Amino acid sequence: MSKQPLVLLHGFAGGTDYFSRVEARLRLSFDVLVLALPGHEGQSVGPDTIEGFAAWVMKDLERRGIERPILIGHSFGGYIVSSIVETYSEKISGFGLVYSTAKADTDDAKQKRNQNISRVQEIGVREFVDGLVPGLFAEGTDAMIVSEAKEIGYMMTVEGAIRALTAMRDRRDLTPVLSRTSVPGVIIHGEKDPLISEDSAFAPQNERVIKRSTDSSHMGMLETPDAFCEILEEVFSEEHA
Repeated sequence: MSKQPLVLLHGFAGGTDYFSRVEARLRLSFDVLVLALPGHEGQSVGPDTIEGFAAWVMKDLERRGIERPILIGHSFGGYIVSSIVETYSEKISGFGLVYSTAKADTDDAKQKRNQNISRVQEIGVREFVDGLVPGLFAEGTDAMIVSEAKEIGYMMTVEGAIRALTAMRDRRDLTPVLSRTSVPGVIIHGEKDPLISEDSAFAPQNERVIKRSTDSSHMGMLETPDAFCEILEEVFSEEHA
């Protein structure tokens, strides 16, 4: 029996190696594909809306011949997954938002996105990433892991960063979509995450959407990889057995 396709989407300033500590274990249960999003990891610059990124992902999966996958999105990738649930629900068999939210940016968050757009234009990707990445991890995280995450971020282009920030700033609140979807899903929240509150992460109310937490900050797949994998195995290995 073939394994269920599991597609992993990284966050802003991320890349495929964001899942380097979980990919091998997940391959024991799933047929894993890790995608590099436009503007990241040396990829060409792409859309500037979440809906555009969602369309890009679905077109790429169609090109690869991947049908009805489980889609897991980290942070920015989770915003994309929420849009895919809204528009392409019949083409997926499960979804996950990890260290992410279905809610839209607040006014304060929108202002911070604009500040970050100006900042990356002024100082470039490398210095911007140096300032961004350490705050994504819990205090006491292995410095090597943080350094590796920075190296991944350096591959983002200035225009890629601007378009992703624009897409995140302008995204809609898709909490109602996840609250009514019939697609099985999971939301994973980091108990130490300073960016996504538990209330924001767990806002959708839907018995088909399982809610779990890890003892991590915003980068649980790197900080607490075993717990991250255990949750996906729990929710989807049985669901699609």
